[in-house]
Amino acid sequence: MLGEKKVATKAGRQNRHRRRLKTKIARFKKRGWKTEGLEKALRISTGEEAQPVFKTGQEADARFKRNK
Repeated sequence: MLGEKKVATKAGRQNRHRRRLKTKIARFKKRGWKTEGLEKALRISTGEEAQPVFKTGQEADARFKRNK
């Protein structure tokens, strides 16, 4: 049918993301550019490294900090 879109699976999107990161790392290395950040992103996406935790919402808002 015309106009129908294929629904991508979560695993497919993750694989595509990893594949693009790998090709980007290879391209950067070929040009002699830094790849530390890209390699870290790849480790996070594969689960080798935990994703950094950031304070969000009320706990990150300076107006709600208590002074003791």
